Amino acid sequence: MPLLDTRNGKDLMGTFIADLVLQILSFVSQSERENIKKRQEEGIAAAKARGVHMGRPVKNIPDNFSELVKQWEKKSLWNKS
Repeated sequence: MPLLDTRNGKDLMGTFIADLVLQILSFVSQSERENIKKRQEEGIAAAKARGVHMGRPVKNIPDNFSELVKQWEKKSLWNKS
């Protein structure tokens, strides 16, 4: 943006305008981030109200899980050929 180019207008007015424009852009950016976060929270709340499951799907573990863990710890699961 030529308005933000501080190489040309090194005077007090040029610096003031550049700072002012940067502050305005910063404000707009922060407001947009807050709006996005608010809409995201509203969407998550609406999905939870509908009973939508969020996150990783639940995996059922096998009945012999403890036995498999012991075999894995002994590294005997890889020796089956």
